[in-house]
Amino acid sequence: MTISYDEFAGQHVIVTGAAAGIGRATAIAFARQGARVTALDRAKMEFSAEEAGSGSLLPVAYDLTLAEGLAPLVDDLVAQQGPVRVLVNNAGVDRRIAFDDLAVDVWRQMMALNLDHQALLSVAVSRSMQEAGGGAIVNMSSTAWMKLAGNLAAYHAAKAAIVGLTRGMARDLGPRKIRVNAIAPGRVATERVTAKITDDWVSETHDLQCLKDLIQPQDIAATALWLASSGARMITGQTVIVDGGVV
Repeated sequence: MTISYDEFAGQHVIVTGAAAGIGRATAIAFARQGARVTALDRAKMEFSAEEAGSGSLLPVAYDLTLAEGLAPLVDDLVAQQGPVRVLVNNAGVDRRIAFDDLAVDVWRQMMALNLDHQALLSVAVSRSMQEAGGGAIVNMSSTAWMKLAGNLAAYHAAKAAIVGLTRGMARDLGPRKIRVNAIAPGRVATERVTAKITDDWVSETHDLQCLKDLIQPQDIAATALWLASSGARMITGQTVIVDGGVV
C-alpha cells in the first residue's frame, strides 16, 4: 500500500547518508512525493529519473565530519533548492571496535561520524526552517544500544545520545514550529546486510520479532515520511522503535 503525502511537493528535504540503505530509500521516498531532495553523503551518488519520480534528487558529496563547513553548505543548498522544511539525519557508521582500542582519536571519530553532525547540521538547518515558518527534523538512532552486543560501546553511546539530543532539540525548537523526533530501527535488510545474509540470521531475526518478516529500508523511510508530515503535527521529542516487535 502506497500512502500519498502531497504536502511535500516542492519542499526542500535534506537526507544525509543517502548513498545507500535507509538513507537512499528515504531520499527516494521523499522525491516520489514531489520533494526537492538534497541527498548528502561522503560517497558519490547517482539517481535515476524513475527513482526521483515527480520530485528531484540532487546528490551532494560532502564529509559531514567537517563541521566548520556545515553552515556554509546549508546556505549554498538553500540558495539552490529553497528553504529547508525537512531534515533527516541518517548518516552513521556501526563500526565494531574492541573497548581497549577506544583511543582518543578513535572515540572522537566515532562521535563525529554518528552524533556530532546530527546536532550541528540541525543548528544550521533550523535557521532556514524558522524563516520558512517551521519544519521537521528526524534523527536516526538505533535499537542496538538497547541490547548488549559486544565491541560497540562507542556506537551505542552515540546512538543513545541521539535520543537525548532529540528531546533537547524538541524543547528548544518547538517555539519555532520545528518538530524533532527520532527513529530507532532494529535489524534492517540493507544492501550491506543482504550481501552476507544467511538462513540462520533470518531465522534468528524472525525468532526475535513478533512480526516474522525482514525490515526493509523502505519501512524506515515510510516512518520518516509520516513523522515529517502533518499527520504527526503534534508529535515531537519522541523516539519511534521500528524493529518488528522484538521481545
